[in-house]
Amino acid sequence: MFGNGKKTHEFQDRAEEIANDASHSLRDLGRNARGTADDVKKDAVRLLNNAADMIRREAREAGASRDIRGGADDVARGLERAAHYLRRHSYEDMGEDMTTTVKSNPWRTMAIIFVAGIILGMMLRGDSRDDRDR
Repeated sequence: MFGNGKKTHEFQDRAEEIANDASHSLRDLGRNARGTADDVKKDAVRLLNNAADMIRREAREAGASRDIRGGADDVARGLERAAHYLRRHSYEDMGEDMTTTVKSNPWRTMAIIFVAGIILGMMLRGDSRDDRDR
């Protein structure tokens, strides 16, 4: 009986040690994932701003009409607003905004998801057709 108590105690100590190791590993994993997500967010901000600059530059260099340059500026401003939003808001803020938007416009959200799914499906299906033709 006394021997079983010692083994039980050793087992509990080992279980606590494994649980602590797992907890530390999960914290490290979360920290690494957050760092990677922050890097991706920074890259997205940079790419959005670069795209806005390129749209404006291309419209000017192409000698586009005033209306077309105005449309290009509108698109560029939208990209810059998206970049600003990403830069200024945390992931938690974005999640709350998304939840609010979905709750206030569920049908619109479903329509956007449906259209995005169709486009993605067409792109993926198009790639597989090209592979079969080769």
